[in-house]
Amino acid sequence: MFQTMEGNARPHRTEGFEGEQHESQADLMRALQVASDAVMRLAGRVGGDPDAMRSHHDAIELKRQHAIADALIARLLAMPASAL
Repeated sequence: MFQTMEGNARPHRTEGFEGEQHESQADLMRALQVASDAVMRLAGRVGGDPDAMRSHHDAIELKRQHAIADALIARLLAMPASAL
């Protein structure tokens, strides 16, 4: 099943996130989903790839994507609650 998920995984689309200003909760949630997808894909590759050099680069990228996800979560938690 993992090979299927890896083959269908979307490429990184969070490049340059630090400079972007996501304004709505929906935008933040979409960016968080992208980062989360990347974290899951990279986590599987780091643990299952026998190529040490590729695994090292994937581990670095995994940490970067995880930091992006953490920043997005913090921004979502800081948003004011909307009235129902």
